[in-house]
Amino acid sequence: MNRTEIIRKIDEVVTNYCEGCFVKTQLRKDFGKTHAHRFCIQSCTVGEKVQNLGEKLSQ
Repeated sequence: MNRTEIIRKIDEVVTNYCEGCFVKTQLRKDFGKTHAHRFCIQSCTVGEKVQNLGEKLSQ
């Protein structure tokens, strides 16, 4: 995959799974933006996929 394809794939994943995510919205209400962001990065399977795609960009 080239850089453009990877960026498109990241955008597609975020659009399909992250926008309107109930878990993230609820965590933001209950604990704040930082906690919700940390959850997305550390615990969410979609966040892991985005991280893996991001690592391919830096190679």
